[in-house]
Formats: sequence, structure tokens, C-alpha cells
Amino acid sequence: MPADEYFEDRGLLEPRRHHDPLAVRTVFVAPKRAGRPIDADAALHPSARLIDCPFCAGNEALTPPAVLQVPATGRWQARIIPNRYPVVEDFLGKQPAGSTTADRRPAHGVHDVVIEAADHVRSILAVDPAHWQDVWELCRQRLAALADRSDLAWATVFKNSGPRAGASLEHLHSQLIALDFVPPVIEAELAAAGRAADAFGDIVRAAEAGGRVVAEQDDLVAFVPHAIRQPYETWIMPRSPEAWFHATSPARVAALAMLTQLLIARLDRIVPGADYNWWLHQAPFASHAGGHWPSVNWRWHLEILPRLASFAGFELGTGCHITVATPEDSARLLRV
Repeated sequence: MPADEYFEDRGLLEPRRHHDPLAVRTVFVAPKRAGRPIDADAALHPSARLIDCPFCAGNEALTPPAVLQVPATGRWQARIIPNRYPVVEDFLGKQPAGSTTADRRPAHGVHDVVIEAADHVRSILAVDPAHWQDVWELCRQRLAALADRSDLAWATVFKNSGPRAGASLEHLHSQLIALDFVPPVIEAELAAAGRAADAFGDIVRAAEAGGRVVAEQDDLVAFVPHAIRQPYETWIMPRSPEAWFHATSPARVAALAMLTQLLIARLDRIVPGADYNWWLHQAPFASHAGGHWPSVNWRWHLEILPRLASFAGFELGTGCHITVATPEDSARLLRV
């Protein structure tokens, strides 16, 4: 049932950001997401999926117009579109409905979908490596444009691959969200980085000393983190400081594209068809007026988390994770 059938007040349809100061928890209340399309997996005939899939080439009328695509004209290989079922909405220049209080305010920002293939494919391994590099370059360009806006503070690119990871549509895609505040996990990373001379360099050096490096490309290194949350979790990080992915070089974009396909191929070899999430952590935008400036040693990084075990009561109640795999064993298997 569409969300607008639940709510008569337009203000209740707009996404809101609620904050619980005791739990130090922020929640996005986004009623429109109740109407997003969801694949019915095997119960839906494959040909019906292709006809109705809003992300397939030829079905562009089912989505908002692209804000970026590659190539810029003609048949596209990848495109970025506004999300029709957003967690945040761009209220710049317009007045959101509803009241604003200390613990409840409009959820302002940008929420895009990155459609990573014109054809109906499910895995990044089905994308030509050159086209996959174009996808990451498209994301870099979109982040760079958003970074210039003074009303936005931070942005991320994230992927939900498979139903266990929260994907509602199987057609290959990621999402990009820009926020008008710095989320708590990034605040925590900023604080931790500020307590050490080279916090991110220390992480890389510890991974090298502990035998947890999995692969390298250009000056990017992929490794299994020491505090592993799921078997085969990996991070990708530059060897030298760089605060923002949107400011990175073409060589690093190419290296990130290569490493993501390599790591997912190795994960798929160990656990065929494994679902996973990944997300980009970078520093707050330089244009952000809140004063959240990164330390000189900050490094953007991509965290890849396989979804092999469910998060249960202990994880949800404490924020602590339980895993059956050691980081060293995970790294050893991913290197093969």
C-alpha cells in the first residue's frame, strides 16, 4: 500500500530525523520507503522482472531523469538518478512541512540511486572492468558536486547486495546519500583519529605486521580489520592521507574498482552467492560550516561486510559483535 494512503497530512510523508539523546541514536522516519518496489525473488518469473525493472535500459520512464550518466549521451552504461523513495529529501529553497524541535527535524539531504549496469545483472562480477571503473568515477563526480554545497555536511556511497543485506531490487545498484549533519560513527572516527599522530597509518601497519593484508593495487591496500565483525570482512584504504574520495586521483579510482571486483570474486569463491554490504567513509565536507575539519592524516576507506550471520539481540543491544572467524584465517583464505 502506498505511503500516502496511510497519512493524510503531507508533513507526515516527508522524511524526518529523530534523535534520542539518551541512547545517542538518530533515526530517519521515511514513510515513502514503504512504497518502494521489491523483487519477489524466485516467485516472480524472470521475464516479468525484466519488463517491470525500473533500472533496466529502455525503462527510463519508470525513474526520475538522470543527474549523471556515462556515457553522457547515447546508450548509457551507468546512471545516477534521484531516489523516488528517499531517506532524506532536498529541502533547499523550499519550506518543509511540520514542526522542528531539538529532537525532531526535517531530514534534509540528497538520496540518489547509482544504477551500475544497463542490462539486468545481479553481480558486480558481471560488469566489464572498464565499465566498473566508470561507475566509481561517476560516484566520485557526484560526490564532488555535492561537496560544494554549504548546506550539506557529509556523504557516502553504499551497496546492499542481496536480500540478507537489505537489497529490495536485484538489478545491480548502489545508493548515495548526502546529509546536513555528520553522523555519529564519523564523529567517533574523527575523535579517534585526533588522538593519534597517524591513526589510519597505524591500522595499515598493524594489518601488515599481522598478516592480514589481502591485496594491493596502486597505493590502495585491502586488508581484514583486527576487530572483524563478520568472516571475510575487508577494508580498502589509501597508503597516504586523503580525506575525501571525491578528491582522489584517476589512478585511485581505477585501483578501487579493481580491488572491489577482486575481493567480491574471492568472497564468492569461498561462499558462493554471499550477500554483502559496503559503505564509503570519508571526512566531512570542507564546506561544512560546523567546524568538523579532518586531521591531516585522515584517510577515506571502503568497508566491505559479508552478511553471513544475522545480527541478534547481543549485537543490537550492545553494539558489540560476535564472529566465529579469526581475522588471520579470513585474510589467509581471501589471499588464495
